[in-house]
Amino acid sequence: MALTGIECWSESAQLECVAVCRPAVLEVATALEASAVGYLGAVSRQEVEDASGRLREALTRFGCRLFDLGDFLPESARAVSEASVNRVFVRDTAAVVGRQLVTGTAAFAARFAEFDATHAALGALLHGGSRDAAPPEGPGAGLEFGDVFLLDEERILVNLGLRSDARALQGFLDTAWGAGFQEVGALCIPEHLGIIHLDLAFNVLGPRAVLARSFLKHLPVRVLAPGQAPRWESFEGYFARRGQRILPLPAAEPPCFLSNYIFLGPQLLLASESAAPRLKPLVKELGIEVEGVDIAALERGNGSVRCLTLPLKRRATS
Repeated sequence: MALTGIECWSESAQLECVAVCRPAVLEVATALEASAVGYLGAVSRQEVEDASGRLREALTRFGCRLFDLGDFLPESARAVSEASVNRVFVRDTAAVVGRQLVTGTAAFAARFAEFDATHAALGALLHGGSRDAAPPEGPGAGLEFGDVFLLDEERILVNLGLRSDARALQGFLDTAWGAGFQEVGALCIPEHLGIIHLDLAFNVLGPRAVLARSFLKHLPVRVLAPGQAPRWESFEGYFARRGQRILPLPAAEPPCFLSNYIFLGPQLLLASESAAPRLKPLVKELGIEVEGVDIAALERGNGSVRCLTLPLKRRATS
């Protein structure tokens, strides 16, 4: 299958094309192995393959075109990728920002080689399936993209915390301005909280609202725009001044994947089966529907639906 163009300007426009990656051939057999690769517990290969199949079925049922990055791995990257149990969490590795792919940099040693392999697969995908293609040319960033949200066609929100390096921000700003975005809001979740990425504490709910864990109200947002001096805004004020409500994420014992969902369309989101019943009453007043999918085995890898999907094309709103 050929991929004809990439384009994403928000998190909530109609999802048309998405990249996923099938599970590795290894399994995580013990608690010690789980700790080494950042998992919450052991999980068998059959369990993750079954969960991956259910995720794929849900995505295709709602009209998303899937590209499995495992099909595009160059021979040189295949062996290391197939032994990398975190490769299913493709979101962290790259993002489509406007009409360009931006590659990320792993901050967790267990994922260094896997990021390189995934970037090689993305290069092959973008070059029409050629397995001899080089990794994608273009901008990179010292970020993991679980920390990056395209709020709308003009604004991006970035967390500079446990896995994303503040020293990389300027390079990402140059990329954002070049892509046509007009504003980047940067916040810093304290590393001692152990929250790997922003999408474990925050997500968008279309143009009118966002969902956020309560502690975020204490974190100021540094607002950056091309040609302007940086300024600070309160977290709550940042969204209120832009016409968005903040809906508080219900308190829950970790791990909490309530915010780790994706929009399939402007009024439909896909969440894990465990999160969906708790999300439905929260978003009902916004006219948003929630579809659940059983991916509990994959969630033992410390990620959920958003982590497992890399949007390649969302229908432009204008």
